[in-house]
Amino acid sequence: MAGSTAKLRARLAEFSQSQDEAIGLGDAALVLAALDRQGAETAPYQDYLDALATEVKAALGGGDGACEILAGSLFEVIGRIHRFRVDDRDDDDVGNANLMTVIDRRRGVPDVLGLLCLDVARRAGLTVEGLSFPIHFLVRLSDADGRRLIVDPSACGQVVEPAQMRALLKASQGTSAELEPMHYTAMNNRDALIRLQTDIKLRHLRTGRVDLALAVVESMLLFAPTVALLWREAGLMHLRLGNTRPAIAALEHFITQTPNAQAKARTLALLAELKGHLH
Repeated sequence: MAGSTAKLRARLAEFSQSQDEAIGLGDAALVLAALDRQGAETAPYQDYLDALATEVKAALGGGDGACEILAGSLFEVIGRIHRFRVDDRDDDDVGNANLMTVIDRRRGVPDVLGLLCLDVARRAGLTVEGLSFPIHFLVRLSDADGRRLIVDPSACGQVVEPAQMRALLKASQGTSAELEPMHYTAMNNRDALIRLQTDIKLRHLRTGRVDLALAVVESMLLFAPTVALLWREAGLMHLRLGNTRPAIAALEHFITQTPNAQAKARTLALLAELKGHLH
């Protein structure tokens, strides 16, 4: 099992050397899920995602179709035939954010369902991207004529208009919140994976499992080692666990990565204090 875990970690580290567009979302999410499940085998789940994509292509009948047809075929397979559903009844259930467990149960949190739909759509040859929208994992499909359609994977592909996006934003962030261009920006693959893992990290923190939350952050650092805030999070979690030397190492990495001068100064002061305690 240790060997399997080591291979999974090595695979995540390989993603750090890949161009973002070369990272398969489903592939990477399954590696992360397998790591959380003590080295479970990913191949059956890879095959299942491929099978879903084959069904989507069959539903399309070999044609491209308009956006509405593309979305209808995708969610006919994922939502109606395979019955994937949102399950947010238990905010502490980590399984709801693990792609393997979600495939087993056919239910999970919106971010996982969004990632699954995005990956299956791409495997089926559709032009699709996840949006950098903070409330729901929204997906934008494009057709051969250049038309685009935003849908909500957690609502079986329901079309989402700007007015609905605005309402979601205000409900979550207050009445002063407004839609901005960044909310329509395509999310890259690493950011999608970080979003998924952040959900898992927060679930562990809510139950007081800092050790498990740290393991999640360290898994993110394997494929996204240049994200400065992850190093800071790792350092502070190590401190909470009493791991002074690993905390120092992580915070030193943070200093080399962050462009924020104030954060760097505060961290340097903390490092000086920590190193002083070691002597």
